[in-house]
Amino acid sequence: MENEKQLTEHESLQIIHEMINAAKNDVKADAFIFLLWGYLVLIASIAQFIMLELNLNHNGTPWLLMPLGGLITIIYVFQKNKKTRTKTHVTEFIKFIWIAFGVALGIIMFCTSISGFQLMPLIMTLYGVGLFLSGGALKFKPLILGGVFCWLCAIAGFETQSIYQLLILATAVLGGYIIPGHLLQFNNRTANV
Repeated sequence: MENEKQLTEHESLQIIHEMINAAKNDVKADAFIFLLWGYLVLIASIAQFIMLELNLNHNGTPWLLMPLGGLITIIYVFQKNKKTRTKTHVTEFIKFIWIAFGVALGIIMFCTSISGFQLMPLIMTLYGVGLFLSGGALKFKPLILGGVFCWLCAIAGFETQSIYQLLILATAVLGGYIIPGHLLQFNNRTANV
């Protein structure tokens, strides 16, 4: 114990700074996840809206993209975890945010199909929570604003007919997932240059 070197204040701050940057870069690489889910939900919601407007049968079919997104996410995260050696409190916190999001979403989807609540605004509310907390943990303002934007879209959704909630959902993922996801991706590129 006497042989251990005492860190100076500067060295301690440097280590903390490096850990925070490692966590930020680790999550910024996950811009892929925000973009994947943003585009999948955007495509599914617009496709269902068009199918409903055209009175086509099986108009819920576009949502079959979601299990595909889940599979892609699982494979991506599994591959990423094989490569990542450092786990920080920030990355672990964000992981738990999105696990909680998935569980809450599953509960809401199951219960609303039984009781008939408006599903889309509830989902947008959950999107807002996940994005707001992730943005706060990363200190990345576009995700925080994306969360607030999803909450505003949820409020609008509660005041809108069900079919138009699909368009509001598409708008919510555009402003909450896709734009911040591209900004996160851009930030990651410029940080590595």
